[in-house]
Amino acid sequence: MSIAKIVGRLGLLLALCMVMGAGAVFAQVTADRQFPPNTKQGVLDMSTYPTIKMNGYERRLSPSSRIYSVTNLIVTPATLLGSSFVVNYTENQFKDIDKVWILTQSEKAKGPPNSTSQVMPPLAN
Repeated sequence: MSIAKIVGRLGLLLALCMVMGAGAVFAQVTADRQFPPNTKQGVLDMSTYPTIKMNGYERRLSPSSRIYSVTNLIVTPATLLGSSFVVNYTENQFKDIDKVWILTQSEKAKGPPNSTSQVMPPLAN
């Protein structure tokens, strides 16, 4: 087998892998995400980061917090400076926000994920 045939077949294999990988990414974008049962919904305001606001109340992100974009990729808080988003979020045992999902248009249209989605003000220190 000549070098040209090997390179051609490797190129074809690489192109096929790229097409299949791109299809998987599009499938993730269109699939609705599943949220934990204790998920709440609110408006995340990143205009005063590192202090954040959730529905107008000052809140804290936990040290191990994760923010997921509409494509379900983890984003850093610094990339969201000056923006506001409708999000679903969970809290840890200290009432710090530990997971945040920026919602897609279809997820926003569905409304809060469960009946316990009421946003409570932060606990007094």
